[in-house]
Amino acid sequence: MTDARSFREGVDALAANDDLLDVDERVSDEDVAAVAAEAARSNGPAVRFTETSGVVTPVSGAFAGPEQVTQSSERPWKRIATALGLETDASYRRVVERVAAPLAAATEPAETDLLADPSDADCYSLGLPPLEPGAPPAFTLGVLAFEHGDETRWLPVRGSVRGTHRVRAVVPADSGLTSSAEVSLCLGVPGAAVTNTLLHWLDRSQTGSIRPGTKSDAVPTATHEGRVVPATSEVLFSGRVADFEAGSEPSVDGGTAWELAMETEVVDVSVDAVAHRESPLVPFVPLGTPLTDDVQLVGITESARLNYRVNNYWGIEPVEWIRLPAEMSLGMCVVASEILYAGFEWQLSNTLFAFSSLFDKILILDENTSAADLSRPLDDIWVKAHPSQDWVFSEPSAPAATAPRYRTDGEPGSRLFINATWDPRWDEEYIAPRVTYETSYPEEVRRTVAEMWSNLGFDSSDD
Repeated sequence: MTDARSFREGVDALAANDDLLDVDERVSDEDVAAVAAEAARSNGPAVRFTETSGVVTPVSGAFAGPEQVTQSSERPWKRIATALGLETDASYRRVVERVAAPLAAATEPAETDLLADPSDADCYSLGLPPLEPGAPPAFTLGVLAFEHGDETRWLPVRGSVRGTHRVRAVVPADSGLTSSAEVSLCLGVPGAAVTNTLLHWLDRSQTGSIRPGTKSDAVPTATHEGRVVPATSEVLFSGRVADFEAGSEPSVDGGTAWELAMETEVVDVSVDAVAHRESPLVPFVPLGTPLTDDVQLVGITESARLNYRVNNYWGIEPVEWIRLPAEMSLGMCVVASEILYAGFEWQLSNTLFAFSSLFDKILILDENTSAADLSRPLDDIWVKAHPSQDWVFSEPSAPAATAPRYRTDGEPGSRLFINATWDPRWDEEYIAPRVTYETSYPEEVRRTVAEMWSNLGFDSSDD
């Protein structure tokens, strides 16, 4: 596996690709979330806040992407691809396979030197911005490392600063983290470290599997205070879980997206020391805003997990791709599949519903549909899937999905799958071709247009 980029290298790659905006004017800490939220809502570039009150440089949108309902030419996964060390035009399949790789093989990473140095900074003087005015400084896309038996476990974590030497963190419940456990809170870790950790806990909490590890050979590690951590971490807090009852951590619009998929608990950490790299970069997510980093990361990680699980469930690979679009805030799953026989779509839907609690709607498409054009699948709902024939609701006793925002009572509801595929029993000649430029105009007309296009100085190749 090719080494993934460190968080810093990923941000530099975004800048090289003209997909990063440097805000050089001083932005008050309390306004950082508002600026980051507006950039996400507007499909803007990633934003790096270079002038802040503290040591860290917050970066928002480093893993986010544009919505794809109206911008079919953009690839929402391109920044995640960049973070994983792939090219920006990497196909959706390639990115999904890279994210799902730890499910297929447990690999040990190379160990190297930690790049962060001990610092005199405390939790406040780092200058982490709050999620809203008046709230404490916050961190949103971190990894918490602790020893569990003979291994170091990594947990997804978000939380806030509660004192010069104290932070409060939200972590998965039943993680094995105990009172007084020594921990390292790592911020600004590689994107692959985040997806690996999410992959493990999404799978463990929803499928019960404990097979995948949180590490892979794509993320070099180092030993920090006796614990294995990502070697390129930008900021590290080291300390221990405080031996007193933690209070609550404000749940900003449900918290980060991964919290929707699992039970969580809140712990306080007494911080003994801080280390950081020079001019450390830290990802910052304005929680609750559409299309943000955490929604994109959980969407593609959950899609990769389901893609792996389904294609290894029947001994065949009937699924071409699965997506949980960030536009739907993970409440909908879109899947392109070869429908093996009449009724397979029902079996496939039930399997997907059994594997994930993050959606209660599934749209099933023909296998040759592109994952890079979300508007076409949504059109297929109306063109090919008539509500009287292909919209199938379950009885109103299904377990409540946890991500859809329109249900907050936790009561059982219905689940829906929409079949927008051609009937597998039909002969090929009865299946209508796609209406495209190539199928709508005679060859002579297309040849003339290509010649005129070339005369105007444009590329007239088939691509």
